[in-house]
Amino acid sequence: MSNSSETANDKTSIVESPSHDTLVLRRDIALKKKGVMAKPMCFEFDHVFSPNATQSEVYAEMEELVLGTLEGFKTCLIAYGQTGSGKTRSMIGEFNISQGDGFGDDAIPAVDLNHLGIHLSAARQLFQVSSERKNIFEDTFTLSILEIQEEKLIDLVAGTDIAESTGVMNYTDGGSRRSTITSSESRSKLEIGTNHEGDTIVQGQVSVPVENFDDVITVWKQSLGQRAKMMQENGISFETNDQCRHLIATIEIISTNITTGIGTYGKLQCVDLAASDVTQKRGSNSGRSKGTGMDSVLASLEDNTEWKFLNKSINTLADVVDARVNFSRNPPYRNSTLTHVLRDALEADTKTLFLVCVKPESKDVQDAANSLRFASKIRKVVIGKATKRYLTVA
Repeated sequence: MSNSSETANDKTSIVESPSHDTLVLRRDIALKKKGVMAKPMCFEFDHVFSPNATQSEVYAEMEELVLGTLEGFKTCLIAYGQTGSGKTRSMIGEFNISQGDGFGDDAIPAVDLNHLGIHLSAARQLFQVSSERKNIFEDTFTLSILEIQEEKLIDLVAGTDIAESTGVMNYTDGGSRRSTITSSESRSKLEIGTNHEGDTIVQGQVSVPVENFDDVITVWKQSLGQRAKMMQENGISFETNDQCRHLIATIEIISTNITTGIGTYGKLQCVDLAASDVTQKRGSNSGRSKGTGMDSVLASLEDNTEWKFLNKSINTLADVVDARVNFSRNPPYRNSTLTHVLRDALEADTKTLFLVCVKPESKDVQDAANSLRFASKIRKVVIGKATKRYLTVA
């Protein structure tokens, strides 16, 4: 499992990178202001990006994994970090949502996508390569976008215009059916299951065929616009939603060799996790609570305060990682919707990369330390060798 670290450009940064694979957290600088003596913390990763790294440079590190999906492999890219660390910008990109297009109360807010992140950069390149090899392979692509909010599954694509015209609904029997279901109806029908190939899927989720990069942008704009409208109607702010929701965008690819007829199935999952912010455990100053395997990850830098993740799913993800590192036979995947959906990426047969984003200001030293220690731990998870998925010919 690969890891990377990205920091914002700040001249008072407490994060240093003496080499392309080493990161130093200067907690000594951050804590000195509080009268606490400490030594710098050193971490080793597969790659550390400089503060001035561009989106293109970040994507280049993942390009090989992305292109492997055209050859029949499954890839999962996961972005992790505290609020404001840049994980959404890195994984998806920047999107601006207006309050409406001026056509009444029922208007869907307009969406502009800027500074393409890993997911959209990957989609663009996949279509470019597919076009270049069209005389040898016939490639078909589908896109689905899933949100997990307070342990509930929300299909962001269902109910959009493009979903109602071309969308198909996935089922555990391996089949798919045309969809005319609305977004509100879809939320009550989504269930996590396993198909006949043993893959974890969300039954009832809508996938949309996409023929080019413009189609991908259209799906995103309609999905985000529809979601923004629902949040407005329920009085939910965009900032609050972004902090507590997980976003999973999945591109599935079927490639068929025109000459031999042999086909492969590839999948690219791009995951923007909820914020990894922490909160103090109840009673942690009056007495030690029951220890867990993640205590070292969330250990306080300056006193005996005990911390836990604000988001339940992040807590469960930490428990799963701890179980995997210790070779437990029963990691608690089903304890949260997030880990249940991502079980394949955390267990076997998938090439998984973990991108940790940290804020370099002194005031964020505790969260930065938590993120970097968690990334170091997840780097120890042994997933195994991914295998190429061939399609059976009936």
